[in-house]
Amino acid sequence: MLIQPERLVDELLFEPRSIAIIGASDDPAKISGRPLDYLRRFGFAGKIYPVNANREVVQGVPAFRSLTDIGVPVDLALVVTPAASVPAALIECASAGVGIAVVFASGFSEIGGADADALQRELDRIVSTTSLRVIGPNCLGAFAVPTSTFATFSSAFDEASDVSDDPIGLVSQSGAVGSFIYSTLVGCGAGVRYFANTGNESDVTVPEVLLNLLRRDDVRMAIGHIEGLRDPALLVRAAQTALDSAKPLIVLKAGRTSEGQRAVAAHTASVAGIDSEFEDIVRRYGLVRVHGMEDAVDAVLAFRPERRCAGRRLTIVTLSGGAAALATDAAVEAGLAVEEWNGEARQDMATILPSFGSSANPLDLTGALLNDPAMLAAVLDSVSRHDRTDMVLVVLGNADRGSEEIVECLRRAYATTDKPFAVSWTGGSGRPRQKLLKLGIPTYTDPNRAVRALSHLARHTSFLADEGRGL
Repeated sequence: MLIQPERLVDELLFEPRSIAIIGASDDPAKISGRPLDYLRRFGFAGKIYPVNANREVVQGVPAFRSLTDIGVPVDLALVVTPAASVPAALIECASAGVGIAVVFASGFSEIGGADADALQRELDRIVSTTSLRVIGPNCLGAFAVPTSTFATFSSAFDEASDVSDDPIGLVSQSGAVGSFIYSTLVGCGAGVRYFANTGNESDVTVPEVLLNLLRRDDVRMAIGHIEGLRDPALLVRAAQTALDSAKPLIVLKAGRTSEGQRAVAAHTASVAGIDSEFEDIVRRYGLVRVHGMEDAVDAVLAFRPERRCAGRRLTIVTLSGGAAALATDAAVEAGLAVEEWNGEARQDMATILPSFGSSANPLDLTGALLNDPAMLAAVLDSVSRHDRTDMVLVVLGNADRGSEEIVECLRRAYATTDKPFAVSWTGGSGRPRQKLLKLGIPTYTDPNRAVRALSHLARHTSFLADEGRGL
């Protein structure tokens, strides 16, 4: 048996020196061919060993008939064979000194039945009796942008020539949920540095990967999607690490209802557990709990600028009194304060706004903004200096014509304040919204979404302050 020094899961998964692809296909469009295509396309610098007993060359790379024929220990093996042949492949991985194996195939305990359950038991036996670490089965794989390690068959990279990179780790028990969150973030101008999908979790779990990622200096925020919580103590360790390093840990947990628990069992054969126990960890360690993929993305956009929120007082700047009223209700319901402006600050604001506007908060510029974009700059300058404003929300909509001036006003205002600053731009072509997102300004399609995201930021900052830690 070939032996290599023990390495942490994140090192083996995200910094492998060598990768074997067991069952590699010559067709880059197939699930079994995509990982090799991605590794070559994005420039993985380590050794790549396609394993295919029927080919001498796979996608231009010399192939090996078996893992044993490689002759040297391999850090990471991708098992891209059907479920029935997975146990034999894992036994060979263990004998060959592979550090970690990723199993793509489904057809184990998540589908039920005697044959599938027997396969799962054999896989579990291999995990428990060898030193081989296993991701999966029933998973999408993993990727790491810094090392160009794309050990995945995700279709998110089908047409990609480069990959966005932000100091964010994303770990998901569901491959689809993880890839949907990833693709949505990319569409919002953000990126993910490290991604892993754990599937049925025969061995490696979401909390274990999160714990490893949160210890890394090049990760400033992490997102975890969890279905089953087999080891709550491991999540507590990850949560404590996030708290100690003041890194936001955004969590999305399925199985809050009995029906949801049944769906979890059908998907990854996981036991969702009692939601109140999970919620207790969220409260004790200041995790950011979200309840949907869109909510997760919205929270990431709010946390991404790493701005400190001094309190919960929100000033709303708008051209629509109706939209502002909706945003105000949502803000208060989310635990934010929309305080009425009074005294000198309100008097000064009244000199900027049209006579039919409102200087109370929300600050209603009315449709006059379209004729006088400079008014927005003056209002935002006053808002940024207002000592009873902890965060700013600008509520806009449509207005494609003349949007360049408005976007520039928002860019300057955002750059000249260190307060959390978000924009809701509803309707229109979407082009102004995309420009703002590319500038790194948290921008949403609805003020309610913006308010929810800001409330996550406010609660997290408040929790850190109570614990004596900075953002």
